Amino acid sequence: MKSPIATLALAGSLATLTVCAYGQSPKSGFFRPAATPKTGSQPTASATSSALASGSQAGASAPTDPNIRPANVAGAMPALDYPDQNQTPKIALPQDAIEPYLLTKDVGPFMVLAKTFRGPDAERSALALVLELRNEYQLPAYILRSKDFPRNSNIRNVPPTAPAGMDRARLTDPERVRSFDEAAVLVGNEKTLKGTEELLHRVKKIRPKCIDNLPKLYAWQTGLSKATRTTNPYVPAQNLFPGHNDPFVTRMNKGPNSLYNCTANYTLEVANFSGRGSFVIAGTQPLNDLGLKKSPLITAAEDAEKMAQSLAKSEEIKQLGQPVFVYHDRSSSRVMIGAFNAPNDPAAVQLRERLLRLAVPLIQPDPTTGRRKAVTDTMIVPAAALTEVGPLKPQ
Repeated sequence: MKSPIATLALAGSLATLTVCAYGQSPKSGFFRPAATPKTGSQPTASATSSALASGSQAGASAPTDPNIRPANVAGAMPALDYPDQNQTPKIALPQDAIEPYLLTKDVGPFMVLAKTFRGPDAERSALALVLELRNEYQLPAYILRSKDFPRNSNIRNVPPTAPAGMDRARLTDPERVRSFDEAAVLVGNEKTLKGTEELLHRVKKIRPKCIDNLPKLYAWQTGLSKATRTTNPYVPAQNLFPGHNDPFVTRMNKGPNSLYNCTANYTLEVANFSGRGSFVIAGTQPLNDLGLKKSPLITAAEDAEKMAQSLAKSEEIKQLGQPVFVYHDRSSSRVMIGAFNAPNDPAAVQLRERLLRLAVPLIQPDPTTGRRKAVTDTMIVPAAALTEVGPLKPQ
């Protein structure tokens, strides 16, 4: 064991070596000054001081950074630009209509993001790639513009927040002009994650000819090796990974007027019954059959069934030739009329206009005889858009 004196002596020698290492001559290591242009020799301290003195006497100004621009001068700051926007395409870009190739919510929902284009010719460049992928590789390719992308600043008329009848974005002013020039190419119409993985490996191996003739940021970018998996942004999140079926909701919709009996894709909602909301101090009620019997929601379900039966028996609704449905869930009960296969079916528009005219007569007795009772004691209110039946049915 070393004595304390030996330990202190060893520490002192290490400290001395450290001081010597950092106290080396200015002419060596990283502290070596730059050599003079003529001889390459090291300048002395007296030469440096005389040079500084002569520079100050001659009135030479200090060097300035040319990238520093004054903030109070108009036009001093250049506009933002991207290198690939200053290039010119080497091929003639297609001038076909872009609307048939725009992404819709019926595609996917799992897809592959192949390429993104930026600049004034972004849409035409994306169209060139889409046409080559469809014609040469038989792949379903689509265009998604940044101004059509949902959940941005422009959400009006952009799915999935748009009405159910809109399958793709339909922008109007001012959203149509307040957007960036950017377009992406999405490939695929896969329903599962496994399918999109196989599609991703296939897309990454493709080297489209148009990529070599379109503006790009780096010269070595030739193929689609940077492709990645994505999802259709027009599809709601709850439809991407649907949860398990609720057996309680399934049992509630086993009546004769159940929406599960509708074979069409869309229907029109005319009434919505729900339980009242309140703060329960004693504690929450269980979400089971016993809790439902004690909940005011049971009245909503009965009211919806009663209205559906009354509407189905009324002569006014029979003349329309459309069935009446009821749908129950854990929070509300809805009454719906009609069965349509398309969201923009002209028959749906006519049905809604007719129901608007019948809304008041259905809750009033016959004004001429006074013998007929009111069909329903609650006024129907047709919705502005059709309701999609598929997501409401058990998978």
